Amino acid sequence: MMKKKYLSMMVLAIPSALLLTGCNVSDLVQDQYEQSASKSAKTSQEGVASGLLPTWVPDGGTDVKLEQRSTGDERIFVMDYSGELSPESCKPLKRVGAPSDNELAKGYAADPRTKKLDAGNFVTFRTLEADWWPQDAEQRTTTLCGRWWVHQDDGKLYAFAPDNSRVANAIVAERAESAKQESQ
Repeated sequence: MMKKKYLSMMVLAIPSALLLTGCNVSDLVQDQYEQSASKSAKTSQEGVASGLLPTWVPDGGTDVKLEQRSTGDERIFVMDYSGELSPESCKPLKRVGAPSDNELAKGYAADPRTKKLDAGNFVTFRTLEADWWPQDAEQRTTTLCGRWWVHQDDGKLYAFAPDNSRVANAIVAERAESAKQESQ
């Protein structure tokens, strides 16, 4: 009986405390999916060995920068690299920036992280941001390396791994709600 009394008091106390501090519950849940982390490696070999980068990433890359979603599967990375990609791991797209459903299905099936998942469970747009990531770089994708959308430009290799639909759509909804609140 005492436990129920304290539980009831806690249920009432939390919203009351939020009101007194000027916060509301939506502020606490807002941006719950917008969590990411920045990581780096001096070389691609170091990044692959530590698990930061996927195994298809070639040796010889330097100045690796990665942004990863902490609450989902999305990743973007860039590294200095002007060499070739392995034809065993990376397959050229028929149309730049627009992998077909068949190409995505094959790519996801070839990737250890997603081989048991349906490619339809993933979005085809980016939600992560980084100052080193060019605007719409994923739309310049020329190659799929497993689940990674890859292109090379001016001595750099850019790679993007999309998020799962649930997380990506929640991020889009959070951003829309945040924009709505800011405009009020």
